[in-house]
Amino acid sequence: MRAPALASLLAMLVGACATMSPTGPAASGASAGSAPAAPAWPQPDAPIRRLDTVLVDPADRREIPLRLVYPDTGTGLPVVLFSHGAFSSGRDYDALLEAWAGRGYVVIAPTHRDSTLLGTPRGAGDARHFPWRLDDMALLLRELESVLATVPGLAARADAARIGATGHSFGGLLAQSLGGATYFDPAAARAVARADPRVRAVVVFSGAGAFPPILRAEDFLALQRPTLVTVGTDDLPQAPGLTGQAWRRQPWEYAAPGAKYLLTLEGADHYLGGMVGRDDLPRSPRGPLYVAAFQQVSSAFLDAYLRADARARSWLDAEARAAPAAGVASDATTGAPGEARVSRLQLR
Repeated sequence: MRAPALASLLAMLVGACATMSPTGPAASGASAGSAPAAPAWPQPDAPIRRLDTVLVDPADRREIPLRLVYPDTGTGLPVVLFSHGAFSSGRDYDALLEAWAGRGYVVIAPTHRDSTLLGTPRGAGDARHFPWRLDDMALLLRELESVLATVPGLAARADAARIGATGHSFGGLLAQSLGGATYFDPAAARAVARADPRVRAVVVFSGAGAFPPILRAEDFLALQRPTLVTVGTDDLPQAPGLTGQAWRRQPWEYAAPGAKYLLTLEGADHYLGGMVGRDDLPRSPRGPLYVAAFQQVSSAFLDAYLRADARARSWLDAEARAAPAAGVASDATTGAPGEARVSRLQLR
């Protein structure tokens, strides 16, 4: 891959880190497409556990820190992989990871080598970080069973054939790549695919839009799996001539249509009001509302497409059909009664 082009894209992404209705669907039991031994999913807000461990890269014996968050009970638990934003770490998103684990998912969040936690100075740019991150995720997927086995009994309770790829900012680029989106390698003059067939759903949280020649509009067309894209109306602008919201919603606009959802958070910035990704930013009073809206919609999305939960999918689709450009809030997820809605969901 041509280093200058990739370095420019990386510089944009790392710059980000240098500077709904009253009730969602309840988690349900097995659906029509379940395996003969029906999964025993825990109830919502189930007790969870957390483990920090490492995955050793056999190529260079480098240790990749991992945070595992998982429910205390349940079987047939789908796996959710989360890739953090540039210079952040897998330990900076507990508000999101714990919500998914409480819903009945085994969540694994690696810390990539561009993290300040591992000594990388904030703002440093290195074109190798993108392929390095892809290699981290490929290794994690290859060694998934052994990673799950670090918790006694967890490998037997997890369903490693149903995986969600999720990520924030730079990590959103990783998530869409695992889900099928390609990127262009100018040196080889071809599109590169790094998808994993076990990935059934993708969550891109304030990710990256088109950035030719590395990310072209047609690269997003290969993202055919169900995808939830989340943006804030005050998201960080990084593409010339476009607002942050306009650029970061492009994965939704350019992806192949069908089960593509866009969650727009009114007034939210790149970090949900300072609630995730960084601990050195002021927190917005509306931050907990942004987090709650993201938790509600992303959990329903994962339920719908990792568990084939018909109730969750019906709820998502109904929200998308009903959501006005501006409405009136009615619960804690969208704001106090009478206030403007925090979230708007769209479907294509």
